[in-house]
Amino acid sequence: MAQRKKKQGIIIAPEAPAAEGADDLQKLHPNLEAKLNGRIVVVREYGFVEGLQVRQQLKPFLEGLYELIKAESVPPLEKIMELVVAHLGDVLQAVATSADIEVDELRTLKNQDEGDALLFKWWTANGPFFYRRALSRILAERYRAAEAEKQRAGQTSMPVSSAPATAT
Repeated sequence: MAQRKKKQGIIIAPEAPAAEGADDLQKLHPNLEAKLNGRIVVVREYGFVEGLQVRQQLKPFLEGLYELIKAESVPPLEKIMELVVAHLGDVLQAVATSADIEVDELRTLKNQDEGDALLFKWWTANGPFFYRRALSRILAERYRAAEAEKQRAGQTSMPVSSAPATAT
């Protein structure tokens, strides 16, 4: 089989800069579409103020997630879903906030697949927010423990330096 000759002097344009980072915003602030009772809703990551409100509202959920992460670093999704069920009322409110819908609409959802997809998209968009909260707490505890250990160990001694040389 004959090989094609490589043409000399042809310049290939680099990939357009817009295409290079086109999905950066989507990674930073994911907006995911989900079906809810046959219509499309957008599940988004919490903004700053919403995050503060949700953080307060989901304190028991965050406590449970903290315990899971402390035990397993990255807990399996099944354990996270068990935690969701244990705090269902608060989590439904958090999902509703993320999708700009009313909790009552979530409660009337009949389609299990739509419900699962909505919940998984909520966790995809906001799971990192919750994970960061728990991880920050773990790191702060480790730092305090290390500092306490330093205090218990006492001040480290330094060898006595030699006396300054004197001329006589």
